[in-house]
Amino acid sequence: MFFVNLFVMIISLVIGGFILFVGRRALWITLGIMSFIVSGRLLAIFIIEESKVTDLIEMQSWGLIGIAVLVGVLGFAVGRANPDLSVLLVGLIAGADIALWFYDISTYVITTIGQQSERTAFWVGLLIIGIGGLLGVWLVKQVKDEALILITMLVGVQFIQNSLSLNGDSSWMAIIMITLGLAGVLIQYAVYLREVKATQQTIEPQAASIAYFQDLELGR
Repeated sequence: MFFVNLFVMIISLVIGGFILFVGRRALWITLGIMSFIVSGRLLAIFIIEESKVTDLIEMQSWGLIGIAVLVGVLGFAVGRANPDLSVLLVGLIAGADIALWFYDISTYVITTIGQQSERTAFWVGLLIIGIGGLLGVWLVKQVKDEALILITMLVGVQFIQNSLSLNGDSSWMAIIMITLGLAGVLIQYAVYLREVKATQQTIEPQAASIAYFQDLELGR
C-alpha cells in the first residue's frame, strides 16, 4: 500500500508540475485533468457529501470514480478536437471550481442562519456554481492568454498541494505554494511573450510584401 501511495503521489506531482509550467500550451491535457477533478469534486459534494476526489477513492465509490474518469476522457477528446471550445470549457470549469469553495458557506448560511431547507441550499449552491462558471467563460473571452496562465497556475499549485497532503495552515506551505505559483506564472508568461514576438516577426514581412505589391498596382 505504501508503494501504491508513493506512486500516486509521484504521478500527481508530475501532473501538477506539468499544468503549472506548461498548462496553457497543452490546454487539451489541462482540460482533461480539470474535467476529471472538478466532476469528481461535484460528485463527492452532491452524492456522498464530501469535498475531494480522493474521498471517492477512500469510500470506494468506484461507480462515481468511473463517471469522473469518463468526463476527464471526454475533456481530453474535446480539447484535442476543438482548441477554441477547450478555452471556453477551461474557463467554465475553473469558474465553477472556484465557486465550489463558496458552496459550504452558502449552505451553512441558508440552513443554519436562514433556517431554510437543504433543498433550498442545494438549488442556491447550483446557482452559485453556474454563475461562477459563466464568470470564468467571460474572463477567458476578455483576456484569453493571461486568464489561462492564471488558471493553469492555480490548478497546478492546488494539484501539487493535494498530492503532498500539505497543511493549509502552515506558513512554510504558503511560502512554497506562492513561490511555485510565481515561478509558474513567470515561465508561462515568458513563453507567451516569445510566441507573440515570433508571430509579429512573421506578420511584419508579409505586411511589407503586401504593401509593396499594392504600391506597384497603384503605380500602373
